[in-house]
Amino acid sequence: MVALSSMLVILMANAFIPSYAGEIACLVLTHSKVHDALAPYERTVKLSATQALKLDVADHRETLLAYYRLAYDSMLHNKLDKCAHYVGTLLALMLKAKGYSEQLGSQLLSLLERLDWGSVRLYSDEPEKLIDYWLSYKPKDLEDLAYVYALIALSLLERLPSDSFIRLLHTPRLRELYTISLVLIVITSAYFVVKRVKEEA
Repeated sequence: MVALSSMLVILMANAFIPSYAGEIACLVLTHSKVHDALAPYERTVKLSATQALKLDVADHRETLLAYYRLAYDSMLHNKLDKCAHYVGTLLALMLKAKGYSEQLGSQLLSLLERLDWGSVRLYSDEPEKLIDYWLSYKPKDLEDLAYVYALIALSLLERLPSDSFIRLLHTPRLRELYTISLVLIVITSAYFVVKRVKEEA
């Protein structure tokens, strides 16, 4: 009985309860084009977003750009678990840059859950411009903040290299296998061409 109680205490201590920021990050991720690639890592996104709320950030612009670049490079090299960590951190730090607190979390999450995601118009600007816009933007109210957050977050996620073929070409071992297979195809084709020429001669 004591052992069972001890196990329950350990399980309860290890149970992760995501913050509202983590839930918001996952909600945004769900509506992004990178969701399929990062869906298995939603827990990582939530955990990273929750932990990011504790970070002290001196320069929001440089920090957000750094996490975006880390997410980009991780996805490009098919390190999706790391990418999920960086995406979760990025999305939470974007909120934190606007003075986000968990007290507002439930309201913001509710607004984002009711948002018509199809109406969110994405920007095709460079990440630097998107982040500059986010940092300089003054929301009129919480609903306005929710919409612009969704817009900027989705625009940033849209720029991540989610195409599996592109990721394949930047993953070292897979790239080598791909190159070897192409070389083998060329050699095999050349062999059959030479064989056919000899037969016709």
